[in-house]
Amino acid sequence: MRRYILIIAVAALFMQACAKQGMPSGGPKDTEPPRQLGSTPDSRTLNFNGDGFYIGFDEYVVLKDAENNIIVSPPMANKPEYRTKGKGIQVRFRDSLLENTTYLFQFKDAVADFNEGNLLPSLEYVFSTGNNIDSMTIGGSTLDALTLKAREEAVSMWLFTPEQHAALILSRSDTSVKAPTPTYVTRCDKNGNFRFNYIRPGAYHIVAVQDEDKNMQIGNAESVAFLDSLVEATTMPVTTADSTDTTRHSVTIDNELKMMLFAPQSDKQRVTGSDFIAAGKVRLTTMLPMEDPAIDCMGEEVRWIVNTRRDTVTLWTMREQCDSLKLIVRDATGLHDTLNMRWRPKKPARGLSQSLATLPADKTGMKFTTTNLPFYDTLTLVFSTPMDSSRCIFDSAARIMSLKDSSVAYCDAAIDIDGMHIRLLQTFSPGERYEIDIPKGIFHDIYGNANDSLHAAMVVSKVEDYGNLTLTVENETDSPLVVELLDGADKVVRRRSIAESSVVPFLHLKPAKYSIRLIVDTNGNGKWDTGDFGILRQPERVVYFPKSLDIRSNWDFNEKMSVSK
Repeated sequence: MRRYILIIAVAALFMQACAKQGMPSGGPKDTEPPRQLGSTPDSRTLNFNGDGFYIGFDEYVVLKDAENNIIVSPPMANKPEYRTKGKGIQVRFRDSLLENTTYLFQFKDAVADFNEGNLLPSLEYVFSTGNNIDSMTIGGSTLDALTLKAREEAVSMWLFTPEQHAALILSRSDTSVKAPTPTYVTRCDKNGNFRFNYIRPGAYHIVAVQDEDKNMQIGNAESVAFLDSLVEATTMPVTTADSTDTTRHSVTIDNELKMMLFAPQSDKQRVTGSDFIAAGKVRLTTMLPMEDPAIDCMGEEVRWIVNTRRDTVTLWTMREQCDSLKLIVRDATGLHDTLNMRWRPKKPARGLSQSLATLPADKTGMKFTTTNLPFYDTLTLVFSTPMDSSRCIFDSAARIMSLKDSSVAYCDAAIDIDGMHIRLLQTFSPGERYEIDIPKGIFHDIYGNANDSLHAAMVVSKVEDYGNLTLTVENETDSPLVVELLDGADKVVRRRSIAESSVVPFLHLKPAKYSIRLIVDTNGNGKWDTGDFGILRQPERVVYFPKSLDIRSNWDFNEKMSVSK
């Protein structure tokens, strides 16, 4: 019996030891990309007359989006066939090759190892169908014209001969002219840098395109960049290849060219939407911001306002149950539309019909624009319909109690020109708290609707909660400047236009990081304007302050910035 128990105990210990061993670790994780061992034929082969080539690696590889990540220059009308074979990549041509031409295959993030997916960042294979390899280069960077940052989306780079470029420009205005295929192509990296290698000597026009449909044509909505003059190719620096790597990689030298990528004007100005959104209330939207809109309502009495982006008009008819309207809308941006509008009932639900009489009126709604009032600002009420100033009570319109000493004051009010805002004419002490009471029935809208009573608690910020920035701008150009202060998300928080060198104050800034952008406002319209490739007009030039500004509370900052010609 004792012997039997001993055998069981030994077996249990053995099983426990086996369970603790687990699976073997397999060694450290592979983080290295595939290493090229060679190619057949060798890269840089002269008088090439084959129908493809093979590149071998030290491990099995996979292809990542080969159609888009392998770039052939000069481009082939029919893209080659790419597939993996053994520990390598087989490339087969589907086109005949041009005589006396140097071909460059660029593998940009197209090759990764089979097991871990480690990408080989860049790889090139080059050959010539003639007696020599072309050895000229053109390089530079392409950045967004407004932000001066590299685009996240892929940007294609194209080289054209002068004759091709002339045909390309003509094709923008004459649809009977076919746009030419570029002579050489490449692509920007994630930092916006590009380089054309192994090109023939000569002068070229260079064009950058965010070729979204990948058809090697410039679409009407695709971003583009171009240079105003021809670019002369230069000699590539001499490089030495690894003894086991006959495929040379791109050389890197200082960027010579700077190109500004811009989105074209999205469309001609037009009305994009028009509809009744409530009884007597109409909303119009436009493709582009309006400059100075004019609306002819054909005798109908109306009130209307434009939003801050200036691309939306909200219009109220004085007849609250108005169900049809004819409008002629004009603007300096080229807008001239005639609109015949009619209110149409929605599809009945559960057998219930809807008529204009049952459509809810756009009742007056009243609220404060903020209950955390900056000490330098005015406390303002905003309404959902325009006010009738002749029926509003502005004297002693609000009761204000200070929570510091319980003192009570009655303040007057004033209506803004848009009729949608009423300002309380009261000075508030920084850092104090108040209670505000607005009585019922003292404000009336254009339809005779009166406000409900409103009670709100309000706090006023302190002077020391903000920082101030004074920017001295030296303008050496012949154009006015637009000075923009941007927040950390590159959103414009303040904007000023100056005609010449000036001192520009930005007061009462919330503590945060800011940047400064200056726009050379060539046409003097107070905003940045994009370019037009069809007429070879560049976008307006943009200059950024070289560092971000960390604005702190209760601090004054002084900076200088200049814009050269």
